[in-house]
Amino acid sequence: MRTCPEERRFSCRYGTVAGLHWNPGAPRKVLALHGWLDNAASFSALAPFLTDCEVLAMDFPGHGHSDHRAPGHIYAFFDYVLEVPEILDQLGWDKAVLLGHSLGAAIAQLYSVAEPEHIERLIMIENLGPIPPWQPGQAAAQLQKAVRKWKAHTLEHRRFYPSVEAAIAARQQATPMPATCLRPLVERGLAKRETDDGKTRYHWRTDKRLRLPSLFRLAEAQIQEILQATSVPTQVLLAEPVTEALDYQTASQRLRALAPASVSRLPGGHHLHLTRASAVVQQIKAFLQA
Repeated sequence: MRTCPEERRFSCRYGTVAGLHWNPGAPRKVLALHGWLDNAASFSALAPFLTDCEVLAMDFPGHGHSDHRAPGHIYAFFDYVLEVPEILDQLGWDKAVLLGHSLGAAIAQLYSVAEPEHIERLIMIENLGPIPPWQPGQAAAQLQKAVRKWKAHTLEHRRFYPSVEAAIAARQQATPMPATCLRPLVERGLAKRETDDGKTRYHWRTDKRLRLPSLFRLAEAQIQEILQATSVPTQVLLAEPVTEALDYQTASQRLRALAPASVSRLPGGHHLHLTRASAVVQQIKAFLQA
């Protein structure tokens, strides 16, 4: 078991994509995709214990240590799908397991439909597709809001923290969980800056454009059509009680459309792969061995 991962860099069309690499040479290949505003360290509690798996957790563009999109560009949800085959090709993996949390689970599912011949199995943690979907009567309002936000946005960092501990405390306000679980995620997500008075300050590395709303959203019917097209064996791991991420009316319909081979509900929050890593590892190992 290798608890300390190797840092990796991949030269992709959109720039450099960074990642963390555990258990090189293990027989099974797993590409891990993190959630929105998280990074590759999201899998730091999980990957070392998947001892039969070589795990590469990538930082999506704009997250972690990966490059940001070019100036003037926005972060379209579907663009992340295009990074997946580039990473698989550079790793030399013809077939892999896709393991995704939240945003990463939605991207993993989309790619598994696009090129199922390269995916052995799909594991989705705390997501059942893109959220929120387009709502009838809201398309124009969504577009108007997105354009207003885009025109007013700035890339200037305005929030700084005096220490890593202060940043962890701030993240706990948005993502309540023990500091020990959050630390790898936060440390990878921070950049250090020396101020004019010689003090060290920290700010988030994540591209601030990630918070801008989408110009358009998929309709629920489109999402469920894509879910229904999933042909690879799929496992879904959900938190109990239902978290905000899955608290919407069509969640049960999406689950039926996806028709996963395995569904498990575990006590915990949205980041249960960090807070309930041991239980999640057991579920994943059972699914991979089935």
